[in-house]
Amino acid sequence: MDQDTLQMILREAVRETVTQVLQALLNADREAFLREHGGRKNGYYPRKLETAFGQVELSIPRDREGRYYPSLLQPYARRQVDLGEVAVALYAAGVSQRKAAEVMSLLLGHRYTHETVLEVVCRILLEKKKKTTP
Repeated sequence: MDQDTLQMILREAVRETVTQVLQALLNADREAFLREHGGRKNGYYPRKLETAFGQVELSIPRDREGRYYPSLLQPYARRQVDLGEVAVALYAAGVSQRKAAEVMSLLLGHRYTHETVLEVVCRILLEKKKKTTP
């Protein structure tokens, strides 16, 4: 077995483990919420989440009254790793846009173009400039 195949098998095993752990945490979080606030379970809805180990598919639990939202997920967030933070860190380190796109693709398990990296960095730097300017 070559190195690339072994890495792919290992990455998949880690991704499956991350999925199982996150799913167990989500279910335990809902149970704790229902014990504290009352209410009843109301099934699940699907959601994809990008992690440092690749994209995972989760079943997000919900309650009948619609008051529960998982404490470990940000509303509407689709990434556990902040794309902007990674892009700015690579930019600050002097990494080229194309190389940054390759690194982000490897880290986040999704293909990014150098144009996307530039757009994200520019948007974040512009937001930071607006916050610091009175």
